[in-house]
Amino acid sequence: SSPAPAPLCRKWEGGDPGVANQKTPTSLLLTPEGTFHSFGYTARDYYHDLDPEEAREWFYFEKFKMKIHSTSDLTMKTELEAVNGKKMPALEVFAHSLRFFKQHAVQ
Repeated sequence: SSPAPAPLCRKWEGGDPGVANQKTPTSLLLTPEGTFHSFGYTARDYYHDLDPEEAREWFYFEKFKMKIHSTSDLTMKTELEAVNGKKMPALEVFAHSLRFFKQHAVQ
């Protein structure tokens, strides 16, 4: 008998308790200095637990992939707006996300 195939997708932490998740929200949280903090449910939950005054300083992006799909004139200078109005180059937002996925995939 041949070995069982290895699963391609890991389960995501977070979401509804007791529910296995194959997907995670496209949410990215960066510190006030712009460094990576967390992605997905972890980012969403951490940001929503911040004191509202403190949250204004952080960069929290939700559903940013969909915002790119709805932008017709993408350039290297395209910016994305965090939920609190702070802006950052889309290239940086995606770079942080891709680094996270790379690390997630090799774990």
